[in-house]
Amino acid sequence: MRRRRVLSLGLGVFGAALLVAAGTLWRIEVRHSAPFGFSKTIDFARLIAVRGGYVSPNYNNFDRLDLDLRAYAPEAVYDLTIHIRPAVPGAADIRTLRFSLPYARISHQKSTFGDPFLTVRFPAIADSAGRTYYVWVEPGIRNRDQVVALWSIKSYSHVRAWSVVAAFVDEAPKGRMGGAVRVALFLLLGALVISSGWCLSRLVAASMSAYGEPDQGMMWWHRHDTDGIQ
Repeated sequence: MRRRRVLSLGLGVFGAALLVAAGTLWRIEVRHSAPFGFSKTIDFARLIAVRGGYVSPNYNNFDRLDLDLRAYAPEAVYDLTIHIRPAVPGAADIRTLRFSLPYARISHQKSTFGDPFLTVRFPAIADSAGRTYYVWVEPGIRNRDQVVALWSIKSYSHVRAWSVVAAFVDEAPKGRMGGAVRVALFLLLGALVISSGWCLSRLVAASMSAYGEPDQGMMWWHRHDTDGIQ
């Protein structure tokens, strides 16, 4: 029994440590903050969709765009160039992506529950956090007579899971209670790790009890219950 307890406790501690290590080392894909979850590109002054818009990454390693492109010529194949550049006057492209797409892939006729976005990946921009980038779409020469509009943009980064947690804590309310709120958040995170390890240890203990040797009470009952059997 003691051996079971020590083993289950050890596995629980190992599981908690593994959770902390995963949060520190494991990289996840995170969407950048924006109203409604994406950046609108509509020109509100003229009430039209345009071919460019701005994104402001929350994290470093900006490496993905989801573009809601709308094309209107069913017979066309679209040669498109995606330009990504810092949103400052005179800045040059830091990423330029070229590809061809059939009309069906970026048709303006989007289904109600379908995914309207085209995903584009590129080498990560390391120091992207807190900066703003201008993204615009340039049609090819054979598409100069076809309309292509960019309705909205979503942007993403690959970061360590701990960076997301740290950003969440950093966004806690400031002011007189800011420090107390941060302490409370760290305590909640610690409680999550400890409770995860405890749950794992209890699961291990329960499984070992189910498949291990019967306890002394069960052995006593079995011995006395079978005394009269020849």
